[in-house]
Amino acid sequence: MENKKLNEITISDITKDYTLSIVATLESKTIEMPAEYARLTMEETSEIKKRFGEDILPLENIMTKIQEKMLEVSFKGHVSVLDLIAISEDGVFKWAHVNVYRVKLATGKEINLLTSKQRFGERFNRRRGVRIDLDKAMKIEQQGQTYTVVVRDLSYCGVSFVEPNGSQVQKNVPFSLYLTEDGDEGEKMVGTFTGKILNQRTMDSGAVVSGCILSASHASYLQRYIAIKQMEKLSGTRKGHAGVKKTATGEDWQRKLADALEASLDEIESKKFNR
Repeated sequence: MENKKLNEITISDITKDYTLSIVATLESKTIEMPAEYARLTMEETSEIKKRFGEDILPLENIMTKIQEKMLEVSFKGHVSVLDLIAISEDGVFKWAHVNVYRVKLATGKEINLLTSKQRFGERFNRRRGVRIDLDKAMKIEQQGQTYTVVVRDLSYCGVSFVEPNGSQVQKNVPFSLYLTEDGDEGEKMVGTFTGKILNQRTMDSGAVVSGCILSASHASYLQRYIAIKQMEKLSGTRKGHAGVKKTATGEDWQRKLADALEASLDEIESKKFNR
């Protein structure tokens, strides 16, 4: 069983200790939203298993931040693709093309249920997670030494940075990244995150680009931070924010996203699970 947990997991293996997110694609654009394992009583858990079986994932109603407001979101057919990402100390796993339905339990509690035709989650490269571009100078501390690097991009599982004058940060040795951002009143600290360089490449200029993994213990916080930054980028807010740039488009894509995610489930989908 231990070997199974290290190499493959099913939907039913996921517990409240996993960091979860739903990746929604709409009109070839992608937004990643934090999800939370449903807080259920023993009675509610028993009801779910009896009504829907074991191969489901119960989720709290999914929330996302749009223009400083927390809005409950659900899913409609015109959101073209939904994927599930589950993160634990054992690794990152992905289920593609999942379905999410809202159901009401006998206790009156409403939750989302996630199902997938894909039985086992596929191992997912952490660096392939949704990233935000930063291109900002920040500090890294390693074995008592402090270095200035240019952080190129950030995901909830990894970070990429450049050392313009050659490599000083050691590979495969833990470091602390002091993540900062530019606010209305100057630079402010976001947090300190532990990571390790996995690979490096030297550019023609002599600069070294490092691809790093971040500790899974940071995933939940960074997941929410990055989701907010994606929303800021799509809506064009916080124009002075380093690395978060307004998307030039003639379409009100952010409004379309909100409309799609706020929409109620189609009646036929609701009947499928609310019987």
